[in-house]
Amino acid sequence: MIRKITILLFLFSILFATNLFAQRISKKTNQLKPLKIFVAGINVGNGLEDLNPSKIEAAFAFAMLMSNYFDIIPQKDIDTISNRWKKEGKQVNIKSLAEYFKTDFLIYLNFNRFKNMLRCDATLLSDKDFQKQSHGEGYSYLNYIDTVKKEFLYDPSILTAILRAFAASVKDSSMYSHLRNPIYPAKTLVISGIEFIKRPSSPNWKIFDNEVINSFYIIEKLFESASKSQKFQPFDVETRDSIYATFKLYAPENYKAPNQMELYALRKFEVQTFLTGSFEQLGDSAKLTLVINEFNSMGIIEIKRAEGVLRKDSMQELDILLEALGKELFDITEQVSFD
Repeated sequence: MIRKITILLFLFSILFATNLFAQRISKKTNQLKPLKIFVAGINVGNGLEDLNPSKIEAAFAFAMLMSNYFDIIPQKDIDTISNRWKKEGKQVNIKSLAEYFKTDFLIYLNFNRFKNMLRCDATLLSDKDFQKQSHGEGYSYLNYIDTVKKEFLYDPSILTAILRAFAASVKDSSMYSHLRNPIYPAKTLVISGIEFIKRPSSPNWKIFDNEVINSFYIIEKLFESASKSQKFQPFDVETRDSIYATFKLYAPENYKAPNQMELYALRKFEVQTFLTGSFEQLGDSAKLTLVINEFNSMGIIEIKRAEGVLRKDSMQELDILLEALGKELFDITEQVSFD
């Protein structure tokens, strides 16, 4: 749901230890010393003409603070040394600055937006002469908007995308698991069509008579459930349909399983998983089967399935069933809270 709210960056505390990097211990204090990270570049790409890069800088600094293990080199310190060297006629480049500050890691951040989805790509460079490279990506849904100015409120989504991308780049999915509301790298998910299967011998149910409206309703309810998941980042229907439209696939039929062209479009947009299934009348009841599939190099594989039976023609009962199946599919144990 898009709402007008006043945005504050999340205030979290975290205690964290990573097994990816060698632990540096101070000889004087016998404590872990934070690893120094140098933001070598920030690129703001497609769909983000109204985004000030300073918001990304602030969010990344906050992300490093929450990791409790990385120490970002302040931009003002970098600017001070750069200006001094220029006046002295010295060569100024990223490598020389990184060496001056005894940097452990360089990072490049790239941001893009497609409709209501924000993507962050993090490229981390380390080792001698920063030749070792590691990449991570993180997505976040842009669900906050200033309804007066008609502008996205980017801050929470930028932070979430950075946390996911950075955790993926350092290959530690539990890096931000100690937050009050944990953030993990999450697979992108599109909720595609659910095949409505009517049986002539079955009673005439209103749910099946209104398949166009009710299939959309099911998809929206599943999106709500998936939004609570720590393992998946769902695309909203508007973004999904915009992907299809890019490939001239207009007016998708939500009461039918996705066709090959729709799946091709999702794969081309680097969507990782999609949800589909069937809703089939069985005598005096109906069986709802939901399946999450993942794209891989070999094609498509099923990774999760949930199913249940609807005993009567009732939207209220359908809501209860969808909630139960959503919790099972997306491994939802409790409601995420920001209170």
